[in-house]
Amino acid sequence: MTKHMQTKIVPSQKMLLFAAAVCAALFTFGQNADANRIPMPPVATPLGMQVTATSSPNLLGTVIPGLLGNGGQAARDALMTNNLRPMVLGAHSGPNPGSAAHPFYSRSLNAFNPLPAATTTNAVIASGLSGGTGNVAIDLSKYGTYQYLVAAYDGPNGGVAVWDIAGLTGTITIFGFAHPEIVGPLHLRTGNLLGANSGQYRITGWTLLNQTSPPSVPDGGATVMLLGAALGALGVARRYLLRA
Repeated sequence: MTKHMQTKIVPSQKMLLFAAAVCAALFTFGQNADANRIPMPPVATPLGMQVTATSSPNLLGTVIPGLLGNGGQAARDALMTNNLRPMVLGAHSGPNPGSAAHPFYSRSLNAFNPLPAATTTNAVIASGLSGGTGNVAIDLSKYGTYQYLVAAYDGPNGGVAVWDIAGLTGTITIFGFAHPEIVGPLHLRTGNLLGANSGQYRITGWTLLNQTSPPSVPDGGATVMLLGAALGALGVARRYLLRA
């Protein structure tokens, strides 16, 4: 006795509908996955720290050496930022050379508007960086965007740079090392901090002040829902074809 296998022929139109459903489901899921993919950080030139002549872009000013204490890192950095804000463009303030109690403030030639008062609300601080090497990258996608970035180099020997980073996104790079530019027999400070990726003096910490927008969080829940909907659509299409 010969057994004959029964083969169900699926009409070509229904096969096309099934293929279209598969493609649509995969495209929908793929689009959402691409939207939530974390981009690779770009290679960036470190922010400059020159206040004289042509001031470095985004630089608000420098403080040499930086203040110590004053209620913790965020409060100290907010205080130095607020001391720089009202200064005349290109002006200097304080003894030269300065001290940790009475530092030498230098305002860049960059005009920024607005320059809101620096506060510690939602501040992000990084400390204990003195043992590292190389430059420092700050990924704003983790923290959100901010008005000010403050970087401190080796307390009593180095200095502090303050930048207005409003509008900057992605990854910001700052020098891992910096030392004050010194001129003349009296060892006066010009206000410039000379950055490098090695040498003297190592960065000890940085602070983000005045959050302007929170970090964007990938919507994992939406991805799961879309995947479920896509699989459900495929199941319906499969049952429809089997009934043909």
